[in-house]
Amino acid sequence: MRHRHDFISIVACMLLVSQFGCGSEDTATPQAAGNNIDGKLDGAPTNPQPKPLPTTSISPVSQTGPALKPNTNVIRTASLSRDQRDMQDLDNDDTSLKNEVTKIQELEEGTPEWNVREITRLKVTALPKTGNVDELKKARVDRNQKIIQLAMEAVKQCHADKEKQRLFTVCIRHLLDAHLQLALEGDQDSIDALYDHSESLFKRDPNSSSAAEAGFTVAKFANTSAQRFAIDEPRWIEEFVKQARLFASRFPKESVRAPQLLRAAAETSQLYGLNKQAMDCCIDLERKFPKSNETAQVAGLLRRLRLKGQPLQLAGETIEGGYVSVDDYKGSVVLVVFWSTTAKPFIEQLPQIQALSKKYRKYGFEIMGVNLDDEEPAIDAFQEKTSLDWRQIFYSARDKRGWNNPSAVYYGVRRVPTMILVDHTGITDLVTSKASELEEPLRALLRKKTAANANK
Repeated sequence: MRHRHDFISIVACMLLVSQFGCGSEDTATPQAAGNNIDGKLDGAPTNPQPKPLPTTSISPVSQTGPALKPNTNVIRTASLSRDQRDMQDLDNDDTSLKNEVTKIQELEEGTPEWNVREITRLKVTALPKTGNVDELKKARVDRNQKIIQLAMEAVKQCHADKEKQRLFTVCIRHLLDAHLQLALEGDQDSIDALYDHSESLFKRDPNSSSAAEAGFTVAKFANTSAQRFAIDEPRWIEEFVKQARLFASRFPKESVRAPQLLRAAAETSQLYGLNKQAMDCCIDLERKFPKSNETAQVAGLLRRLRLKGQPLQLAGETIEGGYVSVDDYKGSVVLVVFWSTTAKPFIEQLPQIQALSKKYRKYGFEIMGVNLDDEEPAIDAFQEKTSLDWRQIFYSARDKRGWNNPSAVYYGVRRVPTMILVDHTGITDLVTSKASELEEPLRALLRKKTAANANK
């Protein structure tokens, strides 16, 4: 019975294409009959943006160590199960299935319906059982190239047929997905094709689901490339930001996917110190999707990006069970450090921070910590080992530790260390993740404090 059920599931998926000739895409305006599509979709940009991807694979970088795992914000790609859900029109009873088997046997080779059936068959067919990586890669490439060929043939036949706009949409999705898989392997033709199809489908009908799907696929490609290659090629972060903002601008009704992209682009940008790009994405979210969950989730990040020149609001429980506030240090220049005992970037920079403390404390410089660990014993051991003597915000309630620390949430801190330099009046002067950037502005603030005291 299990084998029969598996067979029925696969056949049912393949049969759904026989339904596509009925109905039309809700928002699509059919392309003029005389506007033929040949080779690539029309309206392709003459100068595609991306260059070939590097051949070496780079893992996403953790800025915080094992105890603090940042959200990488990779936007998931479309799956076969999604294609199946989109095409679900079929009754599951045996009689209906038999009728559909008859229909599928009658499909004429070379028709759009037949092509989509073949695409589905390719997708559900297992790859060769081999441990040879090159053979598997070649099999995936061959399969995607066949899917592209079949999908393009179907697109040519049905793009101008009002009765087959739903089939057109499904073909476009298969086409984009296959190009995306090849593009992520570094295939330049598929990289170009993704951008070409996005532009031409938007030109064809900016309100169609196909145009939105193409724009989203380009953004997914840029997002994945940024996650993989941003360390050596920061341009991929800028490209992801560009495509996320373009998608949100072109498809304002995409109230789920557009905010997801903007939030991911904002958080990725600030993770790599691209604060202007992060600010642009946050502002787009705030203006275009004010009621979105993603807008609420980047409120802290936007608050931090706007912090320079504003008073710092920071207070909380201490690890000893007391209470500390940045206002306790009024009259001194204060460095607030968000840190963790397991964050390698913080550990590497700690000697520089402690050197600044030793050098300038006598002139009115203080440090206040916000610890993002989960366990108190780890902090005690670290402080004893490193002679770290700052007062720390650390909560007794476990649900207020780690990334859930209220101070980290309020200022959208997702990178350790994050350091905030505040003048003697409590106004923020600098937000940075690099200790090497602290000394010059610190000296300037200490001179400012001394001058202010002299004028009293």
